[in-house]
Amino acid sequence: MLVRSFVAAALATAALAAPHAAFAQNAPAQRPGSLLAQAPAAQAPAPQPPAEQVALARQVVELSGASTSFENVIPAFIEQAKAMFLPTNPDLGRQFNEVGELLKAEFQPRVNELIQSISVAYAQRFTMDELKRIQAFYQSAEGQKLVRTVPSIMEETFARSQQWSQVVTRDLVQRFREEFQKRGIRL
Repeated sequence: MLVRSFVAAALATAALAAPHAAFAQNAPAQRPGSLLAQAPAAQAPAPQPPAEQVALARQVVELSGASTSFENVIPAFIEQAKAMFLPTNPDLGRQFNEVGELLKAEFQPRVNELIQSISVAYAQRFTMDELKRIQAFYQSAEGQKLVRTVPSIMEETFARSQQWSQVVTRDLVQRFREEFQKRGIRL
């Protein structure tokens, strides 16, 4: 059950990051030894774009709302870690809360690694002119509406995908049973 809730939290995080996750998969990490640096690359990384292009890409990432979508990632991970330890150490709840606050302050700055990595990925995939047009879009009324609306759409998408996956899983299990029953096997 704990694994399922951790996966749910990870999926929720991924859902919030979905508009930007595809760009982040091959971006180089900024810190040696970080998880981003250890992730296997599907292909050779693109060359490092100029700093000016990365800075503009970061503005795009920030304007798009992607950077704010990661604000609660570290607290969510801390809660998941606490949930792993608390069942076998229920008398340490107060201490876990104290340590969690300490670790939040320590790990929250690492979100910047992810935002920077996403910025590099954008800069590798978009020219300066394209980034300027994307920036202009996010500064427009429509772009701002998109930024305000995406979180609720992602929430709804996550809920709908959970419902859909439950129905499809149920139907698949039923079909397995039917097909095996035709073969004289009862599941």
